[in-house]
Amino acid sequence: MESTPALIMVAWVAGAVLSLGMILTFIRLVAGPTLADRVVAIDALATMVIGVLVLTSIVTGTSLLLDIALAIALVVFLGTIAMATTIERGVFK
Repeated sequence: MESTPALIMVAWVAGAVLSLGMILTFIRLVAGPTLADRVVAIDALATMVIGVLVLTSIVTGTSLLLDIALAIALVVFLGTIAMATTIERGVFK
């Protein structure tokens, strides 16, 4: 698939929105008052990284990045479930 000028423009806008979201999420990660806030921020940050990978894959036309994004999504999901279970048990207070 060829990258049309419209697709490139949409990719720049989406990249800018994802970058802004990453900056704000990183601020929440650093300033989060509780561990749950930090876990949610890490999950959101990982989701935005996956979005950047998918966006790059669309623009460049390579499908390898989609496989990497899927693997990252699975690992992040399992990590979030593990942290939620740990927080629920009260290990971290």
